[in-house]
Amino acid sequence: MIENWIRVFETSRGWDAAILALVSVALFIAASNVKWSITRAPNSSLNQQLTRAAAQPVIRALFEIVRLLYYIGIPFAALYFGWIDLRAFGLVISDWAEGVRWAIVIFLAAWLLLMVVWLPYLRATADVYATPATQFSFPRRLVELIYMQAHWAFYRAAAIVFLTSSIPDAYYWGAVVGLGLTAIEALASPRIRERLTRIGEADGIVWNAGQAVINALGFVVTRNLYLLILIHFLLELSVPHLRAQARERTLTSPTRAQPQRIRES
Repeated sequence: MIENWIRVFETSRGWDAAILALVSVALFIAASNVKWSITRAPNSSLNQQLTRAAAQPVIRALFEIVRLLYYIGIPFAALYFGWIDLRAFGLVISDWAEGVRWAIVIFLAAWLLLMVVWLPYLRATADVYATPATQFSFPRRLVELIYMQAHWAFYRAAAIVFLTSSIPDAYYWGAVVGLGLTAIEALASPRIRERLTRIGEADGIVWNAGQAVINALGFVVTRNLYLLILIHFLLELSVPHLRAQARERTLTSPTRAQPQRIRES
């Protein structure tokens, strides 16, 4: 096993894609930690200046452009320069019929599992509401869905291209490595780690993590990005995974429950 991985590094032709993927991971980790450091000092002059700047429409638009360039621009650049190929990205489909059959199986299995697990969890924590910062409108959720799918597909494709010349099952291991890079990004973010300790704030993170796992499994059997996006979209629509926001609950409840921190055993 170790000899196989040594041979990968000696013979791989996918260094450009691998380096770009690692740069993407480093950018995400650096940005999330810098943002966390600034927000942890609300009284600092830098925080106050950035807060005032963020209220301006032009700055918000620039921020969205930067996010677009990160999530969509980086994969597009890798495709444009030929560092990753369309097949590894999931855009060249050899067998639609087989892919659709697997997509139906994956969707039904994921839907059943999420309904069995997620709904009882929401009922058991019904006294905890979600903060507005953790909930998005439906159009915004669609945008984030596209961003996530492109981001995951890029990491997966970069790993596949890097491994193809040395490992016969590069698509399987590429999906595993791509999922691993996504997990590293999430765990390296102080904001995500902090939210994972709070019921109500952790919902979106756990939901997206589940979607990432489903996405990786789906790619192994379908190798079809279009079907993966469809599965994600249908699960987003059909599984009631969003809890009520604070302002919604205050209309019917005289008290305002705060998001609860998960107790450490």
